[in-house]
Amino acid sequence: MEETAQRAEGEKGPEERKGPHIPHQATLFLEGRLLGENFTSPRLPRGCRVSLAGHALRDPEDHQGEGVFTLWPRTDEEGRLSEVLVALKLKRPMEGPELQVHGLLLHADRRKLVVLIQPKVGEAFRLVLPRARGFTAFLEPKKAYRLEGGLRGGWLVVERAYPLGKWDLHRKGKRPAPEAIEGDRNPYLAEGRGPKAQEARPEPQPEPEPKPEPRPEPEAKPKPKEARPRRDTVRVWRAPEEPAEPQGLGQPPPLPKGQVMGLVGEGPFYLVLRPQALDLWWPRVEALLPQFPKRYEVRLYPDGSRAVVAWDLEALKVWYKRVLRG
Repeated sequence: MEETAQRAEGEKGPEERKGPHIPHQATLFLEGRLLGENFTSPRLPRGCRVSLAGHALRDPEDHQGEGVFTLWPRTDEEGRLSEVLVALKLKRPMEGPELQVHGLLLHADRRKLVVLIQPKVGEAFRLVLPRARGFTAFLEPKKAYRLEGGLRGGWLVVERAYPLGKWDLHRKGKRPAPEAIEGDRNPYLAEGRGPKAQEARPEPQPEPEPKPEPRPEPEAKPKPKEARPRRDTVRVWRAPEEPAEPQGLGQPPPLPKGQVMGLVGEGPFYLVLRPQALDLWWPRVEALLPQFPKRYEVRLYPDGSRAVVAWDLEALKVWYKRVLRG
């Protein structure tokens, strides 16, 4: 009787409450300008529809001017960026990768990923996301992932992935940072959990049985070498909540006097571009970023400067020479 009365009052049953345990989202951080209700960015592809949403729609006066904005992207069936919803302007430097997607993987092949986004509020939608060059690791459909990447010439390109549940536990401080799925390696398939992990592995070829030797005890088989855990390569740059000395907050490492682009730093290492160098050099840098062989980050600063940050100096030097050669 009590259960019937609760249902009559509108309480949802277990079937009605079923949904994603971790709310899904798709976020693109992009520099631009908001004047009135008109948002523009030089990096948006031609024909991309733009509208306001979230905080920017409720209080547009608080988000006017130039800066780095939080956008909610949409793609067409081929994977091109077709629409963005401008949510807000960041008041602090951007953290983490340019593109962050949390969703359920519907389809994966060597060229693209199709992801279902089920936000906490609003209707579910799909994103078609091309893979970055060299990112060919096997991903299991019907599993939730965190995908990271960036905007590359009008396409939202995925460069690495994490199991969403493991990443969320790390965000809450309950687990260490999970290992990234990148390149051609998915470390979570090696755990051997589920039929998909078995399908992804090549079947071992049967070896001929050795002839028995006249010994009282067989030789002990050598123990297999344990796989050495990979060092966590994730680096997240966070500005302090309450800086003791506001001078220099969110500024790139200084370049030599009179220089507008160059390599600096003692680890991590920076390729810094001052605002005067962006028009000439940033298109080349952005076009060659997918060819960078190591882990890197792109950082945007309030003064308009940009930097490519890496932890492998030699790899950064070799790649920088390609940028200079064009």
